Amino acid sequence: MNPIFISAGTTVIYYSGVIIALAVAACFAISISLYTSYAGNGRAMWLLLPIAVVLSLFFCRLIHWYCHAEQYKSIFGALLNYSGGGYVLPGAVFGTWLAAVIVEKLGFTDNAPRLLDAVAPGGALCVALIRLSALFNGSCRSKIAVENPLLQRLPFASQGSDGSYRFATFFVQFIIMLAVFLALYRFCCRSRSQPMKGDIGEDGHVARMFLLLHSAVELIMDSLRNDSSYMHFNGFVSIVQMIAALSILGLVIYYSVWSIRINGRRPLHFICWIVWFASLAGVGLSEYFVQRHGDWYIRCYAIMAVSLVVMCYTVIRLYRSCCKAIRRE
Repeated sequence: MNPIFISAGTTVIYYSGVIIALAVAACFAISISLYTSYAGNGRAMWLLLPIAVVLSLFFCRLIHWYCHAEQYKSIFGALLNYSGGGYVLPGAVFGTWLAAVIVEKLGFTDNAPRLLDAVAPGGALCVALIRLSALFNGSCRSKIAVENPLLQRLPFASQGSDGSYRFATFFVQFIIMLAVFLALYRFCCRSRSQPMKGDIGEDGHVARMFLLLHSAVELIMDSLRNDSSYMHFNGFVSIVQMIAALSILGLVIYYSVWSIRINGRRPLHFICWIVWFASLAGVGLSEYFVQRHGDWYIRCYAIMAVSLVVMCYTVIRLYRSCCKAIRRE
């Protein structure tokens, strides 16, 4: 059941919709404040927002249609009618990136990476609030049932539309993404005074850190859901987890290439690669065992969480190897 916020005649506005609207507004407010404070043109952000929203809806729905075609009459019905159906959130990342490229091509900015850096913290807050909205529409569908009455409350469990209590996956993700927002906001402000080595450039790193942290969160949170979306040829790893894993791999390759180009090949690189692949194995094995032994979820998700933290640290360590040391007066 989706609680109604306002009902006037044939017009019905739900609480979840209000929160999503506030999420987009908060994202825009934070993004434009960060961008204009960095000598950016506000017109670029005003143009980016509507393009990003349209493209994000398109790609989120397109991926969902591919994975759940049985829920729609046709692809045209999925892409032209948004009154029902679902979305796959990683499509918004590609939609926002493409919107930034379009804004740059139109001449409203000459630095798309800097534009994306300003959007990244607000994007994390937007994701957090979108997940919070799930508490108002009963869509927080988790695999893990919570039967202990003492735990049948937030932040441990939420009540679904069927009356059962399950692990509050989306509420926990809301809390984590709120922490990611605060970390990215601080990183965005500090990165402006962080000089880089070589020709790597100082823009785009906040957006990459958003991609890193959001991908890590999605890897574990999508595993907790009972309505994950899968490729037609693969029913083991969801499409969200595949996109997240490939995104983190891409960041490892990106910073490894630049770190080697700037510093030369060093033992640090081999250590980071070995640790990263070991952590990836920990994530993969945890996912394998939790799918086959449902009662192992506490130990499996604990190992997965630790492995993801280590994976993120290796990428951050490679990034730091590309930064110049800042002298403290």
